[in-house]
Amino acid sequence: MSLSEFSLEGKKALVIGARRNMGKGFAMGLAEAGADVAVTDVNIQSGQLEKVCQQIKDLGRESIFLQTDISSQDEVKAMVHQVEEEFGRIDILMNVAVMYHMNSVQDLDSESWDKLTDVNLKGYWLTIQEVAPIMKKQGSGSIINLTSRGGLKAHADKAMGNYAIVKSGIAMMTRQYSRYLGPHNIRVNAIAPSLVEWEEFPGQEHNKSTKKIKETVEKEISEQEKFEAWSTGPENIPLGRVATFNEMANAAVFLASDASSYITGTILNVDGGYMA
Repeated sequence: MSLSEFSLEGKKALVIGARRNMGKGFAMGLAEAGADVAVTDVNIQSGQLEKVCQQIKDLGRESIFLQTDISSQDEVKAMVHQVEEEFGRIDILMNVAVMYHMNSVQDLDSESWDKLTDVNLKGYWLTIQEVAPIMKKQGSGSIINLTSRGGLKAHADKAMGNYAIVKSGIAMMTRQYSRYLGPHNIRVNAIAPSLVEWEEFPGQEHNKSTKKIKETVEKEISEQEKFEAWSTGPENIPLGRVATFNEMANAAVFLASDASSYITGTILNVDGGYMA
């Protein structure tokens, strides 16, 4: 084994949904490992995506930021073309963009269902469809999708059922594309987190906040409601805490690098043991 196999020096990456939280964490992790990173998001008005781009440049890497609605095929085509023009190639594609809807799957209307699937499922398909020909021409590439524990197991929080359905689609999309693209030396894998910190609630603060909310809510709800609300909380994760952005990024660097050169079609659980 050589530690150099974990290096992404000279690689060109594209991270979809990189404005904040996990998406930003993945982009920064790839850059820290040596990759030049293009970052995209549907929202650039807040200035957050531009700041991520600048932070990548501060590491001595090349970076561009692009506004893209990945539910639009035309916008995806334009984005991928611009990244290829800028970088000359695309070695790593990371699909991280996500949309939530707080209504349960039973309560969704048709318009809400379309929005969910357009971003969370169709959007991933569109980006892979556009990037795959570039990687085929290169004869190599690593595609990493973000699924979830909810995509592997029915979600105990019924309001997240719609999210679980689309994330399960991403898991199967990952496996299918690994078979289509494997003969071209393109690897396709996915990362399945459980609970991950948010920028507003980093690390242990996230755990403390969750505990405080839990103690308040438990006074007011039934035993069955308690189970449904907290069966997926940190206390039900063997490691007893949420993941940090760095821990998630480490998994992405591994899957993007030559250290995982014989791994494809895999759903990597980075979940603190939740699925054990």
